[in-house]
Amino acid sequence: MANVANHSAPEQGKFRRAVAAVWAFLQALDSTSFDYTLDRIERLEQEVGRLREELSQSRDPAAGDAHK
Repeated sequence: MANVANHSAPEQGKFRRAVAAVWAFLQALDSTSFDYTLDRIERLEQEVGRLREELSQSRDPAAGDAHK
């Protein structure tokens, strides 16, 4: 009888470890406010770069002729 109790304990430990691993994985997927801020800054930097390119093309006389 003691053998059965000892045998089930490692199985419970494996299950707990598996649940803990899944829980840690799910928590790692959650983004923090810091992650959101970095993502937002990156998108804003890309938008500024696109607008600068657009502005430089509109100031370029050769680009102006292509639009006409």
